[in-house]
Amino acid sequence: MRRRGERGFTLPELLAVVIIIGILAAAASPSFVNGMRDRRVNRTAMEISGIYRLARYQAIGRGTAVLVRWTAATGEFQVRQALVDTTAAGSLIAKSCLSVVNWTDPGETEPVTTYATSAVELAAVELRDPTAPDGVVRDNADVCFTPRGRTFVRYDPAGGFAPLLGALRVNVTNTRTGFPRSVFVPPNGVARLGL
Repeated sequence: MRRRGERGFTLPELLAVVIIIGILAAAASPSFVNGMRDRRVNRTAMEISGIYRLARYQAIGRGTAVLVRWTAATGEFQVRQALVDTTAAGSLIAKSCLSVVNWTDPGETEPVTTYATSAVELAAVELRDPTAPDGVVRDNADVCFTPRGRTFVRYDPAGGFAPLLGALRVNVTNTRTGFPRSVFVPPNGVARLGL
């Protein structure tokens, strides 16, 4: 028999509390996991935006052309900068986007950085050109920044560059939840995240 002044919980009361906590944890777990995946997608979009900004700032600061190459087959953004030519008189000649014949040639360019989106779990990345109404998905895209801040684009690595006349868009989507993030690269080259 229990005394009147004793305090405490009975075993059935403790079991009921543990069961309620377990049910709440199980209900909250999927939303927590999806939130973590959405944060990974957001971080990936911020990294891609940073890649384009880095390339633009490096082109202006270094005084030579810098290229960002998107390849859908590998899921990579690769940044390469043109080497500066030295003439016999000792002056430096900066290369433009059009003066580099082969952007993969180590005699003309050097790698800066590479970002692989294929390593990001459940993130689907696509690059769309600026054509109306929603752009065409491109498997390859070279965006080149000049030392004067101009932005050029080409969708065929063997083709020629043309000025970027609309906002290029990179979509990063969580394949499980559908959470989208977009990176816009406008003609001035200053990449930003879409809201």
